[in-house]
Amino acid sequence: MSEGTGFCVLEALPLVLLLILLGGDVQAYKFNLSAEYGTVEVQFEKSLVSIVPPSLFEDNGQKVDTLVMREVDVQRVDADTFTKAVALKSLQMHRNRIPKLFNRMFRNATNLRRINFGGNRIDAVEEYTFEGLENLSVIRLSRNKIPVLPRKLFAGLSSLTSLLLDHNRILELPEGIFEDLTILDELYLSFNFLERLTRNSFKGLVELDNLALHNNRISTIEPDTFASLATLQYLTLGSNRLTSLAPETFIAQTKLAKLDLSVNQLAELPKDLFRYTTALKELKISNNSLKELHSDLFANTAKLEDLVISHNEVESLDAALFRNLRKLEMLLLENNNIGHIFPGTFDALQSLRALDLNQNGIMTIEGGLFRALRVLDKLYLQNNLISMVSGYSLEGAVQLTELYLNKNPLQSIDDDFLRIPSLMALAMDFCGLKTLPKGLFAKQQSLKLLFLEGNKLTDLDPDLFAPLVELEELDLSANLLYNISNALANLTSLKLLDLSDNRLRSLQDNAFANMTTLKKINLKQNKLTEIPRALAKLPNLSTLTLETNKIKSTVVGEPLANLEDLYMGENEITKLRLNDFPAVEELYVERNQIHSLSVDTFVGNRKLKTVDLTDNRLTGPLEGIFAPLRKLVTLTLSGNPLGRVTRATFEGLLKLEDLTLRNIKLTELTGAPFASLSELEKLDLSENRLAAVDEASVRGIGKLREFYINDNEIGIDGLSGLDILNRVQTVSLSNQSIVVPDTLLANKSWMVEFYVQGGTFASLPAQFFRSTIALEKLSLSDNKQLVKLPKDFFQYVPYLEELVLLNNSLSVLEPGVFDPLGLLRELDISENPLKSLPGGLFAQTFLLESLRMADANLTTLPAGIFDKLYVLAKLDLANNQLRTLREGVFNRLYSLETLSLENNQLEALQPALFKSLEKLNIVILSHNKLAAIDPQLFAGLPVTAIDLSYNRLTTFDESAMAFAGRLLMLSMESNKLTSLKIHSTLEKLFVDDNKLSSIEVKLEDSYSHITSLSVVRNNFTALDAFYQFKMLTELDASYNAFTELNLAKLFNEIVPLYTLNVSNSFVERVQFGKIEHTPTLVHLDISNNNLTALDVRAFAVFRQLQNFVFGGNRFDTFVVEDLLRAFDDLETIGLEGTVWKCDFLKSLKASMEEADVTFAYKEKETLHERLESGCSKQLYGICCV
Repeated sequence: MSEGTGFCVLEALPLVLLLILLGGDVQAYKFNLSAEYGTVEVQFEKSLVSIVPPSLFEDNGQKVDTLVMREVDVQRVDADTFTKAVALKSLQMHRNRIPKLFNRMFRNATNLRRINFGGNRIDAVEEYTFEGLENLSVIRLSRNKIPVLPRKLFAGLSSLTSLLLDHNRILELPEGIFEDLTILDELYLSFNFLERLTRNSFKGLVELDNLALHNNRISTIEPDTFASLATLQYLTLGSNRLTSLAPETFIAQTKLAKLDLSVNQLAELPKDLFRYTTALKELKISNNSLKELHSDLFANTAKLEDLVISHNEVESLDAALFRNLRKLEMLLLENNNIGHIFPGTFDALQSLRALDLNQNGIMTIEGGLFRALRVLDKLYLQNNLISMVSGYSLEGAVQLTELYLNKNPLQSIDDDFLRIPSLMALAMDFCGLKTLPKGLFAKQQSLKLLFLEGNKLTDLDPDLFAPLVELEELDLSANLLYNISNALANLTSLKLLDLSDNRLRSLQDNAFANMTTLKKINLKQNKLTEIPRALAKLPNLSTLTLETNKIKSTVVGEPLANLEDLYMGENEITKLRLNDFPAVEELYVERNQIHSLSVDTFVGNRKLKTVDLTDNRLTGPLEGIFAPLRKLVTLTLSGNPLGRVTRATFEGLLKLEDLTLRNIKLTELTGAPFASLSELEKLDLSENRLAAVDEASVRGIGKLREFYINDNEIGIDGLSGLDILNRVQTVSLSNQSIVVPDTLLANKSWMVEFYVQGGTFASLPAQFFRSTIALEKLSLSDNKQLVKLPKDFFQYVPYLEELVLLNNSLSVLEPGVFDPLGLLRELDISENPLKSLPGGLFAQTFLLESLRMADANLTTLPAGIFDKLYVLAKLDLANNQLRTLREGVFNRLYSLETLSLENNQLEALQPALFKSLEKLNIVILSHNKLAAIDPQLFAGLPVTAIDLSYNRLTTFDESAMAFAGRLLMLSMESNKLTSLKIHSTLEKLFVDDNKLSSIEVKLEDSYSHITSLSVVRNNFTALDAFYQFKMLTELDASYNAFTELNLAKLFNEIVPLYTLNVSNSFVERVQFGKIEHTPTLVHLDISNNNLTALDVRAFAVFRQLQNFVFGGNRFDTFVVEDLLRAFDDLETIGLEGTVWKCDFLKSLKASMEEADVTFAYKEKETLHERLESGCSKQLYGICCV
């Protein structure tokens, strides 16, 4: 074998030859393989090879049986490349840049068994490409750009068993294209753009076992499409556009085991659809629009094991629906509209192990609902409306091990609710629980996991948890606990305890007396002022979290001998003493008040691997401080005014890999400060005052992978240090005037990410990126000198996936400038003065998923500019000068989900403008000049959120819009609306700053689904305009004109309301009366009205109130004791708007602190409000005299 320039033999074995080709003239390479070992496998690794070296097969065609050229940047294969590859059996050419396959290119390679061209850029495969390959068994063409399959492409491939065509752009299947593939076992056509399947689509595939058709655009399936596929076992049709299926669609699929019909638009299923699929074991029909299921739908699917019906609109279940599903093990019904389930519905499901009923409207589980589910293991009932549970609720579920009741408004729990002794996990988070029955856990000796987060528990009964002898994890976070005494002390098996976000000021010394197995405890966000000595009684404690308290010292007084992870950020620690933590490995003390460290600070903590001292008050250079930490891997000193660091600062840190020195006031790096850090992989020097990073600065850190030097003062010669960092993979530079040297990346062959913000270069040479072929992320932003990109600018970064060109001065983009970027997924060219774009700009960026062109002064969009962007999911055209949008401009954006046209000059939109955007979900049209919206604009589209704020609409009828599904959110703020009609299915409505006095609702159901409503600054005069919104939880009706508020009537009509704002609305009187249900109100704002007194006893009906804002009325005093007594859960009160007496505020503050109540402050919305807020004297930010 002779060597050419840049040729290296890594290994020569009898079977495998590994090669590296590092460039040069590929044509000149010569391969002379000895025949003594027979045929060999040739692999190219870490190479740059634009073509298959001609000598490889010309001189050795009878010796190479396998060729592997994966990810070596092959840019083409020619029609004669494999002419002499007579011994070739396996060809692996995936993840290159090959654009085309030619007729008869394998005509002499008749021994080929496997071909893999996946992940290339193939957009053309000629009709006779595979002619003559009768022995071929596998073809992989996945992840290319193939739009068309020629009719005879697979003709004669009688040995083919596996064909992968997924992730292409195939629009249709020629009839009979697969007819010669009589033993094909698997066919992958997913992630294409097929629209229609016919009776001849799969003709000839008599042995097909697996057919993948998910993620296409299939809207039509002829009834006998699958008639010839009698052996089919796996069929995926999910994520298509199916609206209906004929009853006989699956008549031949008697062996079908798995069927996926999820994420379509099916409104109903014929009762005989599954009549012949008697072997079915797994069925997915989730994420459709099914409202009811025929009682005979599953009559013949007796072998079914997994059934997924989640995310539909099912309102009820026929009692006979599941009668034959005795083998069913998993039933998922979450996110439907099921309000009631008749007892007996699940009686036949004798094998059911998992039942998911999350996010329905279930109000009760009484009456023996689970009586026959003897082997049920997991039961999910989260996000329902269950208010009471009794000892009979779970009757029959005798083997239940996991029960999830999170986010139900539980008001009544019987002592014997949990009769089942097998329970191992119980979750009742966010259920509004104030107390728990004393005997609730009496039979729960097997319970291991208990979650009670986000309730309103204030204390714990010592007897409550006594039976939980096996409990290993307990979550009591986000409650109102003031004291836990020793209620948890006997949980002898507990390993993890979460008490974060409570109101604990201290813990008694025996709080954890017998908890010898506890390993992790979280006390974050309490009111502790010292580390509780009770923690020292935990011999196996390994992780302690004390963040966001008021702790002033790290001294415990007794050692926590086995503690490994200590989190103490955001406290008030002034000096670091770690004698009580001899085994600590992870230390986080960020955002404290530590002003110095002594040389013996870490002497007793030699096991430390991570130290975070961010945002303290340390000054440098801290020489010798960290020397004992020989095992340290991560050190963060950001946000300290160190001023300087020296070599002695980091001496001894032999294993340090990650060093962050952001914002430490460095002005220079002298004396090679990092020279001893031979293992360093990440260095962040951002936000300092460095003028240069020269070679001496970075000497010794040759293994560096990530280098961040943002926001410094680096000048024209300041980046020479980068020259010696040959293995760096990520570099991020930013400054107002970076001058990037032309050779900055000359030796950076490992580079993956490169970010430059604020450069001053007008251009970069064509060779700038020549060494960085592996580059995946590139950002060149905030450079006002950058006015143009040469057409060949990106030729050496073909594997780029993310490109940001934000806020430069690009006024022209050359046609074809992005053509090399065939793998690009995200592109941002916003904030450039582009004005116009060439029509073919994105012709080769087939994989683009996110495109941002905001603030680009665009006045028009060329016809066809988006025609190749089939997979684009997000398009941002905000803040341009678009006046009109031509019909068809969005026609090929089949995958678009989010479209922003905010702040343009649009006056009208053509009815068919969005017709092809079949996945459109969110549309932002705010800040335009639209005076009308055609009802057909969104016809048949799955839009769930629309923003039409700041337009010129005077009337709007949302109920007349022909959406494919349900619109959930509508924003129409700052129009000129005097009339508004909405559909009952809308959930969130924002119509601030209009002229509305009423809202009309078109009822499809018996009530409106609105949960959030904002009508600020309109013309409403009475609350009865909102009574029709029975599901309302949030109402902001501020700045209207309500003289009188009848809150009793309001809360009788709208039971779930928990946030109410009627501020600034001229209210003079508040009426109370009998409220039939316990109000759930947690936030009430009645500020800036005309009330003359605060009748606390009247408002006390809102026992769950947490935030009460009432300043700015005509009273300047109230009885604070009455206020604090009335509301057990009170967290804040708002007093702004009234000039109070300063002495009154002082006494009020003292009482509030005892009750853990704080002041709430409003953000001033307008300049007028900010000016008005000025007063001569303030106390606690509130005006007083």
